[in-house]
Amino acid sequence: MTAPGAPVTEADLAARVLEPKDFVADTEAFVDVRIERSKGKASYSFVGPGVSQNADQHISIAEPHGFNVGAATMPHGIYNNAHLHYTPEVFICTRGSWRIDIGRGREQSVELAPDDVFTAPTWVFRGFENTGPDDGFLFVVLGGDDTGGIIWDPDVLREAAETGMYLGRDNSLIDARNGLVPSEVLEPLSDSQLASIDSYSQSELSECLVPSSRLRWSAAALLSTVLGAQHSVELAPVIGYGLSQDRRSRPPVCTPHGFALEWLQAAPGSSTGIHRHDDSQVLLLIEGDWEIAVNEAAQEVATQPVRGSLVSVPASAWRDLRNVGTSPARAAIVTGSDSPSRVEWPAETLACAADAGFGLDAAGYVAPLELLGTGN
Repeated sequence: MTAPGAPVTEADLAARVLEPKDFVADTEAFVDVRIERSKGKASYSFVGPGVSQNADQHISIAEPHGFNVGAATMPHGIYNNAHLHYTPEVFICTRGSWRIDIGRGREQSVELAPDDVFTAPTWVFRGFENTGPDDGFLFVVLGGDDTGGIIWDPDVLREAAETGMYLGRDNSLIDARNGLVPSEVLEPLSDSQLASIDSYSQSELSECLVPSSRLRWSAAALLSTVLGAQHSVELAPVIGYGLSQDRRSRPPVCTPHGFALEWLQAAPGSSTGIHRHDDSQVLLLIEGDWEIAVNEAAQEVATQPVRGSLVSVPASAWRDLRNVGTSPARAAIVTGSDSPSRVEWPAETLACAADAGFGLDAAGYVAPLELLGTGN
């Protein structure tokens, strides 16, 4: 465990909190925004630049995390056209209903409802449509600090050109509505080039969809849970192993993404307890009233963002995630590692857990104290 740096200041923490009122929509992020079926779509770059092709994009938190976090929103019936990514793209539906199509010809599709998570395979074309009654909302997590950009379906580039939008050879947007066609533009892929693009069966894609019915919640996922009702929290892994200290945790999706994703829920008045780890972390506060506290108790700084907010917590900083409301609270946690994060607890927590008969084994999992050390 790396020693923590200087305590997080109030200003530092405030800069890492994004409430919905702070979200900056980009309606010129991509080459397809003027195609009729795509008018009205908006993109957001919360952590990192994502795959935006707009040189004037607004990035809320530029500090590298090892992954990017953004969002998409659009009115009913509006479509985000077929494109592919080099790194994983994970959709977290928080509002509305969505259909995600896979393949140039929309050969397969999956439906998303609130709380559903879908990880789109790399190197395959995907597009998505808001099928709900209002402006739905999708959080999107992308693997890596540098995503490498995206490749568009050739037909999309041709249609975009008819609206005066092109991509330069560096994938930057070129607005040519004045009728002057630029001489140096990115050409659509040829049929021979398209032969290298991947495809997936419907059953394979179904394994990439994680609705609530596939979650395995653990009420013993953190060492603090052995201390009683004040730490009545549960974790359910979605992608990778994340924070869980339950040796029986099994995520539905195990393929490497460069980050882990899990759900956290806390009963009213309970908290994770103060802990830290060496990985970057972003919290998506989906439901309930959360308080995020950082630093050790004597230097604690805390914030209570509104529902729907995003919070970045620095690696190696002490933190405590608390439900300060009167109803259950739920959050999605993105942690910047494929490996399980090694969670560290203060000496006081370790002592109290020992009094309750529990400790951590050599792999960092919760175990009966009477069985630890007996193999020496």
